[in-house]
Amino acid sequence: MLSHYKGRFNGLADPFAGALLRAHVRPNQLTVVGLGVSGVAAYAFSQEWLRVGAVLLAVAGLCDLFDGALARLAGQETCFGAFLDSVVDRYSDVIVLLGITLLYHQTGDRLGGAATLATLLGTMMVSYTKARAQSIGVSCEIGLMERPERLIGLIAGGVFNVLGPMMLVMAVLTNVTALQRIFYTRRVAGSRTLR
Repeated sequence: MLSHYKGRFNGLADPFAGALLRAHVRPNQLTVVGLGVSGVAAYAFSQEWLRVGAVLLAVAGLCDLFDGALARLAGQETCFGAFLDSVVDRYSDVIVLLGITLLYHQTGDRLGGAATLATLLGTMMVSYTKARAQSIGVSCEIGLMERPERLIGLIAGGVFNVLGPMMLVMAVLTNVTALQRIFYTRRVAGSRTLR
């Protein structure tokens, strides 16, 4: 849902992206830094430092927001840059959710662990259904729980110490989003034949 407003956020990101450009930071460097910050956030979550993890995840999210704006301002929007950004986003998602899974394993919270694994499954399927739909010519930019919503949910869960309930909500909504994309693609492309 929030991804439809990405253009509006670009204007807000431009001043920061301009400062990064003047500092000779490259978009792909910022993408990789975001992955590193996500890794540290995952460690913080695994140690039950929920607010620290949330703040670090917000920083990683800003890196993800700024790298696109930086690429646009620098005239460095490339196919590989878009590919790298997408791949790094998937790694970041998995790393953070594995950190949270480790937290629940260490604390013996089976429900939290199961919800986090279900969220991980849903997260991967949200991404995969979009990519697969695009491969057959269907733009599949729909769903309740895309990446921005997932980041906001994890950050809010950490900041307000409601990570367990948030994981239960995300377990449901990520998988609902994947199903939304499956049914949408069926409706749009169901009668098409492969060439």
